[in-house]
Amino acid sequence: MKKLLFALVAVALMTACAENDEINSSVDYVVTGYNETELDTRTAFDTPKASTIPFLWTSGDYIWLGSTKSDAITSDCQIAQFAFSNGQPAIVGTGHVFYNMTFSSNNAYVLANQTADGNLGNDGDFGYSTLDAFGSFCLKHKTSYIWFDTTTDDDDMPKLTSITVDAGDVNIAGKQTYDYTNDEWSSDVIEGSSTITLNFAGGHTLVAENEGVMAAMVCLPAAISGKTLTITYTFEGGSIFTETKKPTKNLAVGATTRIKTEIAKDQLYELRVLTFEDDDAKFSEYTLDYAGATIKKWSDLIDNELYGGALIYGDYMSAEYTWWDEGNTELYHTFPYNYYAYCYWGGGHAISNFANKDYVTYGDYTNQLMVYGEEGEGGHNGSANFAMHFGYIDGSPVNLTEELSSLQFKDEEERIIDHMYINVSCYVLNCLVNGNSLTGKLTEVDSMYIIATGFDSEGNEIGDSTFYLAKDGEILVTEWTKWDLSELGAVAKVYFNVGGTNQNKDGFSQPAYFAYDDVAVRFEK
Repeated sequence: MKKLLFALVAVALMTACAENDEINSSVDYVVTGYNETELDTRTAFDTPKASTIPFLWTSGDYIWLGSTKSDAITSDCQIAQFAFSNGQPAIVGTGHVFYNMTFSSNNAYVLANQTADGNLGNDGDFGYSTLDAFGSFCLKHKTSYIWFDTTTDDDDMPKLTSITVDAGDVNIAGKQTYDYTNDEWSSDVIEGSSTITLNFAGGHTLVAENEGVMAAMVCLPAAISGKTLTITYTFEGGSIFTETKKPTKNLAVGATTRIKTEIAKDQLYELRVLTFEDDDAKFSEYTLDYAGATIKKWSDLIDNELYGGALIYGDYMSAEYTWWDEGNTELYHTFPYNYYAYCYWGGGHAISNFANKDYVTYGDYTNQLMVYGEEGEGGHNGSANFAMHFGYIDGSPVNLTEELSSLQFKDEEERIIDHMYINVSCYVLNCLVNGNSLTGKLTEVDSMYIIATGFDSEGNEIGDSTFYLAKDGEILVTEWTKWDLSELGAVAKVYFNVGGTNQNKDGFSQPAYFAYDDVAVRFEK
């Protein structure tokens, strides 16, 4: 085994050793603890040999001895000398050695935005070792890695600009402390992120077969087994390819998950997003005569009252509150005709920008357009506007709703709605937590959910998708949360229903509201 040399100022040399792990592979995933016997744990990957990825020290790398930071090395190499230039004696303090470029000592920071330049150290790679009596140490990986093996047979495929991994409700990036005493990570993740985007500066040209590592991503070790990972590949010109994986293994300490994907040009699509923001409004000006309102932008559809406003409770007998994302997603909505009227009490999707974190004060029906969020930043990702759904059918005698609220494509084309973001209203949250005169609060056996049912252009039902606001007594949504609707396939129309286990003598008793924003639709290239 080749010895790798490290030096402290005015002291004897320290040596580092190599680490060998088993290779574990399947059709979709290759999980490998890597490094050949001649190479130690490294921050930048070299050309793979067989099923291993060797790592190298790279220019600018440094290590930590306890809480003391070394000088950076100045060249790429397999053998590196790290100098501590603070004048302290050698081998003082704890004797704990950390490789960490993004934070300090045993505090790792795995970035949510990473660069596919082959240098994993700048993205959050982390290693740890202890010094022996001779000052020798063997660094071991304590983060986890995803190796992307992405190919194409199409010579005219546009360049790949980024890959995003979305782990749903699992943090795979952020700041976390490594507890070297117990050889485990702390349970708390600060500034946690369930997504990591790997960016290709200048774009990357896909080929039919990769001779080396196309790209690798650093991740926090995370329990993703059985979860759905969504991987989005973005290309020049904005075209996108999305796939989902259900790994059978976790992102383990020191292990690499290999995702092998072949993409054809005809699989790419454009993703258009309905944001409800005024700057994104493309529709033609129109009027809602019953309310004396001219609609030029999305905010013109927002009532100036939380309840009883002219736009959603106006002359509802002969006119409809309606909107159309013309020239963009083509999604269209109009209030359904229920209880002999076009009115929000019979269901609909009203545009709103009302938000507050005080869900108790704003937790009744008179505040039905209020989302739980920061005032002035009620929409997803800190934006202003969103839509508030109301309406349900539960089959009870007092529920006379004949048609659920829906989204449809105005041009009657069938398309895949990729996803939308969902949040809870103050009214719903207050009732789940505290209950009211009509409903009991959430108990350990209670759930509340939304069901989206897709239909084709001929009116045939083609499938449904369920999203839980609360499940088994746990409130799951108190911030904007992604709902993957791609499983519905291509649809012409989607109806939304709200249901749950809380019941009174008249049926489902929780308020049938939810907020949604940033609805993404796939358009074929």
